[in-house]
Amino acid sequence: MPKVAKKQTRKRPAAKKPAPRRRVSRRQVGALEALGARLDEGGALMATGAIQAAFLGIIAAALLAFLYTVFSGQLQTMPGRLAALPGETAKHLGLNVMRVTIKGGDSLSTREVMAALRDDELGSIIGRSLVTLDPHELREAVEALGPVKHASVTKLLPDTIHISVIERTPRALYENGAGEFFVVDADGVLIRAAEPVQYTELLTISGTEDPSEAMGFLAELRKHPVLYARTAGIEVVGGRRFDIRFRNGFLAKLPEKDVDQALRRLHSLEAGTGTLAETLDYFDLRNPDYAYYKLKGGAEKKP
Repeated sequence: MPKVAKKQTRKRPAAKKPAPRRRVSRRQVGALEALGARLDEGGALMATGAIQAAFLGIIAAALLAFLYTVFSGQLQTMPGRLAALPGETAKHLGLNVMRVTIKGGDSLSTREVMAALRDDELGSIIGRSLVTLDPHELREAVEALGPVKHASVTKLLPDTIHISVIERTPRALYENGAGEFFVVDADGVLIRAAEPVQYTELLTISGTEDPSEAMGFLAELRKHPVLYARTAGIEVVGGRRFDIRFRNGFLAKLPEKDVDQALRRLHSLEAGTGTLAETLDYFDLRNPDYAYYKLKGGAEKKP
């Protein structure tokens, strides 16, 4: 019979015995904790010292920079440099003025507006920082122009100044003592220099250094449209009363008071038409009780 090999049994390795625990006394634990606390305290002290050293270094560097600025003569220019920082930064960001748009200025030229916005030191507004420009100052500069009654200024990012304008309406011509003519509005404000042939539809104010003195009377005269259309000029006499020169050359002298009554009387006499002008030089209404007239080439008479 064949031999059968005997099954061998494998022996399990003996289990390792755990290493015996080392006993630490309470005294040793306390010593270790004290050592750790000292290490932590030392690290904190080192970090604090590093911060203090860095802070002192910054102060020293600032002090040296200040001393250099003082002794090199650059201290006087420092405020200007600091003030220029926002503008320079805005320019680098592309926030500088490249366009000026105007709305509502019919008789106002772009050249006039640009000249008003020009700074004596910085020059043209084009290229200046949009951020640092003050809209209120720009508005005042535009409103200083004679034709402008009201203006508003808006900054439009990134590069535009927009100006809206309400212009003064011409109401009369003003002739000063030197014979110069100006267009004035309803308040007597000078709009611009002018030639009389350019404004033949407007009457002329003369005899005063302040054209606003005649604006109240001009408003009264406008209530009588027929007389107003025939009037060529108003002369202020002594700062108290007015003479009317009609377009046909006829002259009417008005009183200081009851002006409206005198105007109604002139209207009833058809003053300004050819009838009176053919025979009379003037008609004097200064006395409320009487009216005087002067014949052409003759003496003054009372009707």
